[in-house]
Amino acid sequence: MKKVLSHLPTVTPVNVNQLHTRSNASAGLWLVILIPLACSPGLYEAYSHCSPTPKLLALLAFQVGVSGIHLYHKFCMSGKQQNEEPSKTEISFLGKYVLHPYIPALVTAAALSLLTGISPPVAIIISSICLLVMYTSTKWLLTNFPGSFTLGEGALLGQATSLSVTWSVYSLFQTTLSQQQLSETQETSVFIQTAILVVFLFTAGLYKLPALQTPEVFVLYICLSGAVGVLVTSLIMGQWSPLWLYEIISTKPDRQILMAWWSLLSVLSVVITIIAKRTKKLPTTILRKVYHLIIVLVFTPGIIFEPTITQLAATAALMLCWILECVRDLKIEPIASVIYDAFVTFLDEKDKGSLILSHLYLLAGVAAPLWISPCPLKESPIGLKTAGSLLPLLAGILAVGVGDTAASVGGTYFGKRHWFGTKKTVEGSLCGILAQMSMVGLLVTFGIINMSLPAWGRLFLSTIVVAIVEALTDQVDNIVLPLLMYTPLMDI
Repeated sequence: MKKVLSHLPTVTPVNVNQLHTRSNASAGLWLVILIPLACSPGLYEAYSHCSPTPKLLALLAFQVGVSGIHLYHKFCMSGKQQNEEPSKTEISFLGKYVLHPYIPALVTAAALSLLTGISPPVAIIISSICLLVMYTSTKWLLTNFPGSFTLGEGALLGQATSLSVTWSVYSLFQTTLSQQQLSETQETSVFIQTAILVVFLFTAGLYKLPALQTPEVFVLYICLSGAVGVLVTSLIMGQWSPLWLYEIISTKPDRQILMAWWSLLSVLSVVITIIAKRTKKLPTTILRKVYHLIIVLVFTPGIIFEPTITQLAATAALMLCWILECVRDLKIEPIASVIYDAFVTFLDEKDKGSLILSHLYLLAGVAAPLWISPCPLKESPIGLKTAGSLLPLLAGILAVGVGDTAASVGGTYFGKRHWFGTKKTVEGSLCGILAQMSMVGLLVTFGIINMSLPAWGRLFLSTIVVAIVEALTDQVDNIVLPLLMYTPLMDI
């Protein structure tokens, strides 16, 4: 055992005192449990029939959750100098192995072999890749973007990156080996997974090689990356992927209507942005919540009628926004100045770091339930009319788009009693709870979902928890609240 562990990659220690985390915010390391909790329904027997097995994602999520311990032990050596050697009596002989950064990978590999039937060598490779990507991406985020994250936010994004990359690698590998005819849902997954890997490698190359950051080379680089993505998806799907994308959008009238609706809302967003920059009459807080309402109008019909297409569109939008943010951060002109001018009006205290992430957090938070759903999304869950099939997918909309927006507006105009010295008010929180319950009530009234009395009780408790966390946390609530709301709504 000692010989095996000595040959595993090490995690370079970083003194936490040398990290420039987001100011006026706590460490927030409790965020490392959110993704494991949200992925835990994958272990439910109700989803054992799904393929690929959701147990894989759930076990990997537990692995990266446990690995959060090493943010203190190996990754963020708080109170120690980077080159200082720990005393021999500080950690016991057994403790050295229990706290080794790659022990969770070995445990997860064993669990994957026992519970999912994945061969031990493949399981070890999967779990090791997942952990290595997590440590690498978390360290990169915290050290390269000063002031943009708390420790918990950086760890959570590192977890999300590692899970999405590992899941994509494994799923594409399995799909390539199967050589079977793919359904539309499977083809959509291939498209998304390939895009994740291409953008991941694109970002790594962009920041590792400064030569790629010049405008002329950047254009060539992004075109080459896109061509690679198209080629890979086309080979795996057995058809030209741009043509496939056009066909799945144009062959069904419902999807054409949805695309037209999204296009209209996009134009509306641009108009609101232009008007807001010229008039400057509305408070920034209220103006930001207008975009929350727009995203509710974008996602609600999409999730109800076309969740698969909505998942694809949300992934594309998130990746496009991330690439544009990289362009702005690296000051690749002339685009960088245009992007900054568009966002400067809407910045708040959580956007004081080198990155502007509020819009990315909002999009990712609302779309998160679509990405972590235990089973592949069907064309539309509305035909089932059960809370368990549709309500969890709406968790992001309820928590952020409806609840957070109503709490902010209600607190601004009716708030009097503040929560324990914060700027948030009790009246605002009550408005958020009422708004979420009212939206679900509308869905029930129109026959979109059915709700039993116990389901209403669990929903009510979930909205209370979300409201309290929204009022008291100093972490980015756009990503925290949807994950908190999602898990309790499963199987109600």
